[in-house]
Formats: sequence, structure tokens, C-alpha cells
Amino acid sequence: MSNDETTQATAATGSAGIVSDLRERLIDHWFPCADVDAAVGTTAGSGRSEKALFTWFASRPIAQARAAVVATLAPAQDEVKDLVRAAVRHGDRRSLAELSDSIRDAYPAGRPVVLDIFSGRGIIPLEAARLGVTAVGTDLSPVATLGGRLLADYPMRDWSAEPPVPFKTDDDTVREGLFADEEPRLVRDVRLILAEVEGRVADAVAHFYPKAANGRFPWAYLWAVTIPCDHCRRRFPLVGSMRLQFPSGRDGDLGQSLVLIRDGAEWRSEVVEGESTQEPTFSSAAGRKGKSARCLFCGHVHSLDAVKAKGFASEYEDALLAVGEENEGMGKTFRVPRQDELDAAAGVDLTVLPRFGNLAAVPDEPIPAGNQDTIRASGYGYRTYGDLMNPRQTLLFVETAHAIRSVYADLQAAGVSADYAAALAGYAAANLQRRLRRSTRGAKLAAFGGNANRKGTWVQVHDIFADESKVSFQFDYLESGPGTGPGTWDSVTGSGVQALKKIIAESPHAAPGRFRRASAVALPFRDGTVDAVICDPPYYNMIDYADASDLFYVWLKRCLADVMPDLFGGGVGVQDKAEEIIVKRGNAPGEHRTRQFYEHMLSRAFAEARRVLRPDGHLVVVFGHSDPDAWLRLLGALRDAGFVVTSSWPSRTETSNTGVASIKVTVTIGCRVAAPQRSLATAAQVDREVSTTVKNAVRQWDADGLALTDQLMAAYGPAMEVYGRYSSVMLPSGEQAGLDRYLTLARTAVRDATALKLDELPLETFDAPTRFAVFWQRLYGRTDVPKGEARFLAQADNLRLEDMRGPLLTESRSGYKLRLDGPTAVTERSSSFEVARAMAKAWDVGGTEAVATVLATADRQANDAHLWAIVAEIVRQLPTSDSVAKALSAVQRNASTIGIMIEHVAAAAAAETDARAQLTLAFREDQA
Repeated sequence: MSNDETTQATAATGSAGIVSDLRERLIDHWFPCADVDAAVGTTAGSGRSEKALFTWFASRPIAQARAAVVATLAPAQDEVKDLVRAAVRHGDRRSLAELSDSIRDAYPAGRPVVLDIFSGRGIIPLEAARLGVTAVGTDLSPVATLGGRLLADYPMRDWSAEPPVPFKTDDDTVREGLFADEEPRLVRDVRLILAEVEGRVADAVAHFYPKAANGRFPWAYLWAVTIPCDHCRRRFPLVGSMRLQFPSGRDGDLGQSLVLIRDGAEWRSEVVEGESTQEPTFSSAAGRKGKSARCLFCGHVHSLDAVKAKGFASEYEDALLAVGEENEGMGKTFRVPRQDELDAAAGVDLTVLPRFGNLAAVPDEPIPAGNQDTIRASGYGYRTYGDLMNPRQTLLFVETAHAIRSVYADLQAAGVSADYAAALAGYAAANLQRRLRRSTRGAKLAAFGGNANRKGTWVQVHDIFADESKVSFQFDYLESGPGTGPGTWDSVTGSGVQALKKIIAESPHAAPGRFRRASAVALPFRDGTVDAVICDPPYYNMIDYADASDLFYVWLKRCLADVMPDLFGGGVGVQDKAEEIIVKRGNAPGEHRTRQFYEHMLSRAFAEARRVLRPDGHLVVVFGHSDPDAWLRLLGALRDAGFVVTSSWPSRTETSNTGVASIKVTVTIGCRVAAPQRSLATAAQVDREVSTTVKNAVRQWDADGLALTDQLMAAYGPAMEVYGRYSSVMLPSGEQAGLDRYLTLARTAVRDATALKLDELPLETFDAPTRFAVFWQRLYGRTDVPKGEARFLAQADNLRLEDMRGPLLTESRSGYKLRLDGPTAVTERSSSFEVARAMAKAWDVGGTEAVATVLATADRQANDAHLWAIVAEIVRQLPTSDSVAKALSAVQRNASTIGIMIEHVAAAAAAETDARAQLTLAFREDQA
């Protein structure tokens, strides 16, 4: 088709409220939901290797990104579905190659351009690059932009013409002879660069890390913060655990623990075998929440607020408690530090370190206010990013940054191209960044073992990121040394190099991606130049991306300011957050990243996406959140930007341990540009269309085997497609119907379309709370349900979740759970579900008579079909061993007896009521 013909085709208006064209794609009609579900737990689909290269936050499994990219670009032809399934489920290279050919044929003007406006570490552009299309990623964060280049740009380039790098390692001779042709040039050179940096750093800091008796650097050092006691004024350490390691199971190995010994006004640490009988000095008191500090000398207890106040008063000091060694035949063990080790650690002077251009050697960038939840050390008086480490930790990272810069200079001097030198320095900086995950005052000792289910015992350095993106803080923390062992440069090097090798091997036909730092509300591209925008927007209020990654940013600046000036040059302070599209946790005074800001900026971002998108292009949004407000704001932003939702495809992307945020269902939302002229409609008309459209979709979903819970999410697509056909949907009051009306109606239509019947009674004939409870039990059983999902389910029956809490649901930190225990009391206004639960409780207490009393109190007849249907439903959904199921099964067997007794109980109650009335009347007459 010529360009003129394409323009004419894209100018027509489709009946679905979109700009129609001949460029329909697979995602408009089909998506490999089941294949994504199956792939996320596999090596090919989880993306663990890709994510091991660079630390970023909460990215989806790679199978999700692959499915979104392929389904968006592939033509709407049945014959490509098997190729898509194989590519998504197994990462099959042949299928990807064939899909690449089909996609090229579908875009006769050339390779399609795919843009991710929230690219993060670059997972979506990576999958586009692997198809050989033009993949472009933008992100506001320079840290994330670097991650994209390392993942989907540099690995796809041909570096074979570069001169040799001027570094060697001990095994280079063997490698050049035997393995030179087996390993990509980039992988080999990255390994050389990382080894060179490691050696230079070890030489620079050796004086401050005395070697052990075996001639090796110790792998770890256990530190603790000390404070002066408010009562006796003696200084003592804050230790949260005395355990160093568990017994290994070897003969005579009892494990190791820490003991703190009082020596006059001083203290010292000892390492002992077995479990310590000494209580930690910083812990929660028995039966109480919240930690406190107990003086080692006088036992005085300091509240957590008192401990924090000492931090803000600069009263914290660091003390070295133990040293971890690697010993032949014994593994890792701990011992007390030698005097020369104590002196070496105390001898660090950070004031003499040379600057990094206009930057201080030690990061002096202040931690922004309002970050106590994200950078948790800031809630204890640590004010700058340099404060997050003790002096010797800081020295090690300063020397690492200097080594990376000096290696970069040597590469340039050897004639290596500017791009290749930058790429190699970038991988070295990423290694530093990944090592930060096991450093700072948030890195604690992690001891494993100690129970029958574990074989052996081992120790590690725990990741500093708690809850995916919060930088944790520890009063007792672990410092890894310049040698080998967990958390060291050597340990992160191995996994990073292997990840790079795998990425290259699985991208044989890839084209290099292009990554730029840019705001999503001001994209640096011309109008109508992009074929597809595929993105995974920020998670509303789930991740503080920039605040969480500022720790990386301040160190990457010191490594790469001159290497990648477009990302890290010339800036002071931390990352610019003026246009970061999130809802900031905590809402510090003056915080601009509010809910209103999020919605407004997301609308602007999607408007920019529409500007750069071809009129016949696709916008695809990958999104997952448990909060209904997040969905409303996302869908509202899409509508405000001029898009119509045309499809919605759920995937259970978080069923495996992928290390991402805890969202069970991710939805891939297909969108097209809305037609310029759309009609008005009444709410009654759109209600009917939404209900009919969703119910028709349910039939297809049932045929595809889509689970009922997933259908509830998928229903947003057809509902929003109908809603988007019209410029306005008017209520009888003259007001415009909101999106929330149709999210609720979509879920109600799914439930109604399933035609649930209880003993041939349609579910819609039951009272609303009972409908809610029955549907809940069918969907979730007795598991915890996130609060946002619970709210959605309540809205399907026009119920308030707050009203269901107590009568039908119990609340916990994990969400809500359906109550099957007996209610406190029932009345004639109680729902059938509550009455059935009361019957189960009554049976256990008093048998048939007690059950009959419940029915009489609730004013239920013996032949109440709806009530007995609920009893049968609860029994069906529970295991036969469940106590409630047993009680209700007994009630069913004795139904006739209970029915007879209801009349007697009711008659007795009526007689008692009449007698009381007579007594009351007589009393009043006497008083008169």
C-alpha cells in the first residue's frame, strides 16, 4: 500500500470509536495468556538472567514483555499463533526468527519502530530488539537509562573491529588458545575489565584490610552502632541477633554465636560455639511490638524514639564485632578481630581522598526530606548518601570508582573507540551498583540452616532492599571485603558476566536498541513516527523509583560523569523528580507527587504517546495493581489522552518467585487512537452494550480456559471499548457517567454470565451480601485476598467493603478473608450466608434444637430454598474434613427434624412474647 493509500485508510472512522485502518494486529483479537502464565516460572520466561545484569525495581517477567511486543507487532493471522506460543513459552529462537519475518512483511515501509516511554531497565525494548525491529526506550531516570543500554544496546552491537583491550588475567593464555571462538568479544572484555578493576582496588585498600593467617582477605566484617546509655552513660552496641551461623551437621560443629563481655566501663565481643544464652541488646520485648535498646551494663531500656534521637544528635559510633574468614575444609567461620584489624579500620581518613571533578569523593548529596520509608537510615539521623556507609566501606567504593575511571582512561589511550570504552566502563559501574545491594548499613548477616528441612548451613550478606525498593537499615550490619565471598566484587562479577553471555546468546538476530534519558511528557521525537508504544507505567504508589535509586545515582556519577555526560555529567544533588510520575509514599510537606499529579502527568504522557504514534498505530499498556483507584486513574488518563481501549488480556505473572512487586495479575491493555467524531449516548444504552459485550466475551474466554478470576480483569477491555465509542455517556441527571461505573458493571457482567446456580436457583435471586460471599468463596476459597481486589468484588454488588468487614470478612495485613465462623447473633435482617454460618455453630453447641432456634430467630421457614441452597454450597466448597462442612452436613441430614422443631421453637417464642406482653399490660394497669 502506498503512503497516500495508508493515509486515506487511517482517516476513516470505525464503528468501534477508533481510527480504522488495515493494520489490525494479533493483540486486537488474541493474546497468549495461558502461555505467559506457564512461562513466568521457567528460566526462559522469568527473566532472571536479564535482571541479574542491572538492578532496577519491579519489572515484569520477561515472558510478559515478549508476549506484549510480539502480539502488538504480529499480523492478526491464525497461522502465527503457534509461533507466538513457542516464543513466549520457551523463548524459541526459530519461532522468534519466523515472527520477525512476518512482522517485517506486515510493515512494508520498513522495520517498525517500537517505543517504551517508561523503559526502566529496558526489558520491553530488549524483546523488541530481539525481533530485529527498531527498539527505542526513554526513561526520566539516568540510572534506568544506563540499565537499558547495558541490556539491549551494547550486547547487540558488533565490536569485532575494536583493538585489544590493554589488560590481561592469569587465565588469558588458556582462554586465547581454547575458548577464544566460543565466547563473544564483549563478554571476554567485560570479564577482563572487571578483573582489572578488582585488582586495582585490592592494591589501593590492602593496607586497611589486613589479611588473615591463610594469606587471604577476610570475606566479611560484622559491625554494630554503639550509643551512650541515658542512665549510666557507658557506651554499648546495638545488636539485634547473637547468632552468627547455625550448626552444619558435621561432627562437633555447634555453630557460632556472639557474646558481649563487660570489662569495667568497657565491653568487648567474643565468638563462641553453639547458641548464645545472651539476649540481644536491640530487640522487641516479649509480648510487645516495636524494638528497644537495653544497656549492656545497667539494663536501662531506651525506647526506639530515644535511640533515633541519639542518631539525630550525632551520638552514633561504629564498632567492629567479628571477622568472617574462609577456611579450607571448614567453610566460613567467624572470630574476634585482631588488634591490627581494629587499628586498620580506625585508620581510614576520608578527607585526603581526591575529588571526582566537581564532586566530593564521599557522596555529600543530602537525602531528600520525606524519605524515612524509602531510605530508612534517614529516619535515624543519617543525612547524606555518604553517611549510609562506615568510613572503610566508603573508602572501598571511592577506590572502586577511581579504578573504573582509570581503566576507562587506559582504554582510550589504547585506541579503543569512545563507544566501546563507555560500554566497558558502564558494565564495571553496573558491577559497583550491584555490589551496593550487599553493602551500606542496611546489609545484614543472613544465617541459614538450623532445621530438619535444610541440608547444611551457610551464611550470606542480605540484600539491602526490603520490600523490593526500600533501602533497609541495620544497627548491626555486615561489611564485605576486597577478596572473595558473598557480597564481594568477585561474587557479583560471576553472575553479571553469565547474565551478559546468556543475553547475547539468546539474541542472535537482534538490532541494537536506542536509549535516551527523557521525560514521558516531553518526548524527543517527531509527530507520527512510531508504529507502537508499548510500556509498563509506574505503579502508582508502589515504588519510589527515583528516591530508591538515588543511592545508585550518586555513585554512578562518580564513575561515569565524563564517560556518559548525557546521563551523569554536570549535575549536582540527586535525580530530578519534578516530572516523576508516581504517588510518593509518606507525602512529606510540599511533596508534589500526589494522586492528582499522577493522574495529570499520566494523561500528559499518554497524550505525548499519541502525538508520536502513527494514526494507525497501537498503544499497549502493561499494568498491575490491587487498588481500584490506580485502575481508575490509568484508564482515565488513557481516555483523556484520546485513546480507546480495544482489548484487555490478564496474565498471572507473579505466580513464580520473580523478585518483583506482589501483584498476582498483570493486564496487557491494547489501545487505539479514538475517532475524532464520536456520538453521545445515554447511560442506559451503554449499560446494555457493556453487559452484552462482556457476556459474549465470557463465552470465548470459557472456551479458551481462562480462569474466572482472570476473566474479571479481562472484562475491563470490552467494557472500556464500548465506553470509548462515545464522546460522553450521560446519566438521567445530566451528569456524565464515570469510568468506575463501567469497571463495576464489567465485573458484574462476568459474574452474571457464569450463570451460577445454587440448587437451580439463579445467584441473582439471593440477597446481595450472600451473592458476594458465594462468589468470593468460588473465586478464592479461604485464602487472603488483597484489599483492592476485595473492594472490586464488593462493588460488583453495589456493596461497601467497609460494611462487609465484620459480618462477612476478617481483615489482616495480607488483605481480607471470608468468614465461616459463626456470627455473634442473627436477626431477620441477616443474610442467608450469615444464617448458614450460625447454623453450623449452633449444631456444634446444641444440635437440632439449637439450629432450629437460629432459624426461628432469623425468621426463616423450614422450606427456605435459598437458605438450604447456601448450606449445600458451603459444604461443596469446603473439604470434607473441615469442621464447618461437617456441621452443615449433619444439619442437612437432620433437616426434616429441624423443620419440625422450628414450629415448636417459634410457638414457644411467641407464647413467651405474649406472656411478657400480658405482664407488661398488667403492670401498667396496676400503676394506673
